[in-house]
Amino acid sequence: MILVVGESLMDMLPRESGGRGCFLPIPGGSPFNVSVALGRLGVPVRFLCPLSRDPFGELLRHVLLASRVDVSLCPLTTALTTLGFVTPEASSGTSNYAFYTAGTAGCALAPGHLPEQLPASTRCLHIGSFSLAVEPFGSASEKLLNDHANGRVVSLDPNIRPFLIPDKASFVQRLDRILLRTHLVKLSAEDAEWLRPGVSFDVLAGDYLDRGARLVVFTLGAGGSLAFTREEQVSVAAPPVHLADTVGAGDTFHAAMLCWLVRNHLLTPEKIGSLSGGQLQSLLGFAAAAAAITCSRPGCDPPWDRELAASTSDDSMQ
Repeated sequence: MILVVGESLMDMLPRESGGRGCFLPIPGGSPFNVSVALGRLGVPVRFLCPLSRDPFGELLRHVLLASRVDVSLCPLTTALTTLGFVTPEASSGTSNYAFYTAGTAGCALAPGHLPEQLPASTRCLHIGSFSLAVEPFGSASEKLLNDHANGRVVSLDPNIRPFLIPDKASFVQRLDRILLRTHLVKLSAEDAEWLRPGVSFDVLAGDYLDRGARLVVFTLGAGGSLAFTREEQVSVAAPPVHLADTVGAGDTFHAAMLCWLVRNHLLTPEKIGSLSGGQLQSLLGFAAAAAAITCSRPGCDPPWDRELAASTSDDSMQ
């Protein structure tokens, strides 16, 4: 079982209807997307985030349940659902975001919401995204790690949203504390540049590995991906895709990495750090194939296990 902790929200995607502009609500939030992708890929997963009782919150809950995600830890609240407005950039294939977060359900996890114990079957804790930059969610995430990380894999995706980080120094300090417990960290090229401007991927990966990470992965969009362990450095090209948008591509990539590790019985701190070059190639290739499917359809709509199986060879699973 993987426990995913972080925000949920409704992504509002621009559309045209009857000659007029409008927004289509799509369930999202980076940790939410990771949960949905894991569930659809057949990995036992539990999500922890407050869910609103409003219609958007009900839709978020429905998508989680329909995607085989356990929501038994999700508190229900009368606070309104967090909203994120997405504006795709046609020239670059990337997206711009604006979030409405103050007082909303998706940012309201407090230390008091945390379970006193986690089931022994919980093998991995995944955290990240802008919920680390807002309170009380950020403090709750740190407390979860302090109370329950020992003996479990910790997976981190900072998923930086600079406009939601009022104090960069404090946020970086929190990330530094979390990195001391992290085994698998994934960053986009944009994340890396914001955190350490001008620092090369290999130098940044080396820094994180020195702090205790076992595997550091960078996603480069159309440029593919890079993986670093203490012994290996591997790159994989991005597969061709008929691009709809990139919303949720990194989240799907991260979930697919965790799925690959689970399926290959490698989801332990020791095994993650000792992956061979060939295994890293397969890991990145499998994750890239999953992300490509997400990129081929609007919003974050991660693939189901049967869809991914149809697009990957048996070799990618070894």
